[in-house]
Amino acid sequence: MLTDMNLYSGTNGPFSINSVQPWTSDLGQIVYAGTKWNSRATYAHAEPPHYVRPTPHYLLVFTLEGEADYRDDTGVRTVMNKGSMVWTAPGVNQSYGPKADSRWSELFMWFGGKAFDLWHNSGYPGKQSRHLHLEPFDYWLGRLRKLITPPPEAHDAPLTRVCQLQQFLADALQTQTEGHASLDNKTWCDSACRKLSEGKLTDPSLETVARSFNMSYSLFRKRFLILTGESPGAFRTDELIRQASLRIVKTNDTIAEIAEFFGFHDQFHFSRRFKQIIGMTPTDFRRQAKITG
Repeated sequence: MLTDMNLYSGTNGPFSINSVQPWTSDLGQIVYAGTKWNSRATYAHAEPPHYVRPTPHYLLVFTLEGEADYRDDTGVRTVMNKGSMVWTAPGVNQSYGPKADSRWSELFMWFGGKAFDLWHNSGYPGKQSRHLHLEPFDYWLGRLRKLITPPPEAHDAPLTRVCQLQQFLADALQTQTEGHASLDNKTWCDSACRKLSEGKLTDPSLETVARSFNMSYSLFRKRFLILTGESPGAFRTDELIRQASLRIVKTNDTIAEIAEFFGFHDQFHFSRRFKQIIGMTPTDFRRQAKITG
């Protein structure tokens, strides 16, 4: 039984982030970042002052799926949905979570330091928290994930990571100022993502997908990379692994059968890519899902 009414629980999702090791530099720190999937907040709808809470650091909350009510004492009251991001200053009393009998998933980050205090004093986020909506969703999510959980071969210094967070915030603000990407680009990107999400790992080929847009693969790849920050091949692999993670949880198919279904060369190839993206082997993922589910 929960004793803290501010606590809420979640379940496994397509990926998991639990970054507890701070990135600390003289200019700033990324204190903590994590994901919560299918969460039910217990404090989302109570009237102040009972279940609002201050955050000790700057806070980013990025919505992965579902909807959540959000309010804080800077005057922001809104509904967060997929792609919504709230950015608050330290000490802001806030309350957010899904409606009763519904679920919501988030990626959140605490950060702070001199660099971000300077931003705050210049109006970012300023006296009132910022509510941004970032599209295309996969592009901004990809940037956040690479920022928080860099690949094993990366050896970036903490200062580099802090600067990358500042660049992310600057780009997010610029996007909001200019409005969303043009309708043509958004429509094209959505269509490309949908086609890359269909089929198997190598069928249809990336060249075939490019031809369906009347483009050479080199041009298709260049435009897709500009709009999403990710190559078509990397996006397809991530998406198929996400679909496979759901199949692992929802079916009794063997790992070998799931690997074959999504077109991977063999179970070993599938398991290696799955661990690179999800952070654990398919077998461990299924075992943990059964324990927590």
